[in-house]
Amino acid sequence: MTIAKHCRVAAVLCGWLWLAAPAQALIPPTSCGAPAAAAPDADSDLSVAYWARQPASMTMCAYGYWAEKCGDHATAHAIFDRCIDAGYAGAMIWKALLLEDGTGVAQDSAGAAALMRRAAESGDPEYAKLGKLHYATALYLGRGVARDPEAAMNWFRQAAADGDADAQRFLVDGTHTADRDRQGRSVAAQLAAQGGEGVLLQKAEPDAPPTDPSGGLLALLVALLIGGVVLRIVHSRPLRSAGASC
Repeated sequence: MTIAKHCRVAAVLCGWLWLAAPAQALIPPTSCGAPAAAAPDADSDLSVAYWARQPASMTMCAYGYWAEKCGDHATAHAIFDRCIDAGYAGAMIWKALLLEDGTGVAQDSAGAAALMRRAAESGDPEYAKLGKLHYATALYLGRGVARDPEAAMNWFRQAAADGDADAQRFLVDGTHTADRDRQGRSVAAQLAAQGGEGVLLQKAEPDAPPTDPSGGLLALLVALLIGGVVLRIVHSRPLRSAGASC
């Protein structure tokens, strides 16, 4: 997965984790490195295996991310598929990014574009604008769909009106970097490389290599772990009665 998309995915994760209930979604799983079905703590509510068996919910969908980060692609896709069936737009974004990159499944740009359109049309207050941006980009580049610059501009305008900063930048500069390819090229640079009509900004200076976000993501995961542990300690502490002495 390209770094720009990785950052977008991390943003989706943050939204899920902070909106999800209960507090378990804030805590990374205790089992990693083995398929969920073979996990030694499959009955623990801190394991991917446990949440993979639960009904679709924000919390259950968030654990699809942990499954993916653990390298358990099969469980991640199974979770996202169930969440998509239940109408969770965030899962549509996740699945589309994995399909586009061919992570754990055969690469499928058409399938990715179709899911981005579903997310764009979902009406979700947060994820719909992200779906609009990526579906607009697919139309603009002709990736997974027939190239249609006019329809792409319509979707870019909708995403911009919803507040998406990358779509707003595209309407001003004719490019954005939220959807870089494996060479790290911006959207305009990708189109120019195809021989299209995109304007490659700053032709004398190629796109700077994207910054590796792994350090920031690690800090985020550590913070989530500490916060989750504190919440569990607070909730497990017995309440004092009103007349109890110190």
